[in-house]
Amino acid sequence: MNSKRTVNPDWGIQEHINEAIRLVGGIAALARIAGVSERAVYAWKKGERHPSRTNLSRITEHFESLAQGAWDGHEPGIFGRTLSASPEPGGAVSSDRADLLDAFVFVEKAHARPSAGGGSLETGGEPDGVLAFRLDWITRKTTDASQLRVMEVMGRSMENTLHNGDQCLVNERDRELVEDRIYVIRVHDEIYVKRFSRAPGRYLFRGDNRELAYQDIEVDVADESLNWEVVGRVIWAGKEL
Repeated sequence: MNSKRTVNPDWGIQEHINEAIRLVGGIAALARIAGVSERAVYAWKKGERHPSRTNLSRITEHFESLAQGAWDGHEPGIFGRTLSASPEPGGAVSSDRADLLDAFVFVEKAHARPSAGGGSLETGGEPDGVLAFRLDWITRKTTDASQLRVMEVMGRSMENTLHNGDQCLVNERDRELVEDRIYVIRVHDEIYVKRFSRAPGRYLFRGDNRELAYQDIEVDVADESLNWEVVGRVIWAGKEL
């Protein structure tokens, strides 16, 4: 270490936890240091639960030991001060089954089937099953798993990126349009999955299969009469073979 790792003394527990996660290299690493499950650390990160005094002590001791080794003592640990523990400790999960469940995020599969072609009328938001994703993998994709949905692609206009029947993971919290990313959008009563690009005064939602370019969607940003919205960004896709 070449520099001191200190934190703002006005931070709350959640901010300290987020900084600790960053410094140790992820949720899984901090969970090992604190002696809890990855799910518990994820809950600390979101502010849904708080670490116990024992958990905080283990984390602080870890950083103090690193500081002593690097600076020959006397530097503050990651927390830099004593924090009071929550009355609801985020303790270790006792059973093997619970530990296994804590390692996963369960995401509902929506009945909606966004079209990679000319539009899909299957837009229902009700769940149609659940898929499990590893928590450590999810946290590399997004800091908030509360608005993730799995949707099945319908149509061919996104080939060879997305194929008919592929399962795509959609982050419905991520609606900020960024060039060349793939989004699920709703236009009137139909939903689509397309790649986004910009043109002067227009938003273009295009398929990757240019043989079906007639199925592209163009949005005039000045046309307030058009009923459309971004549902979310596609952050992953998988398929059955």
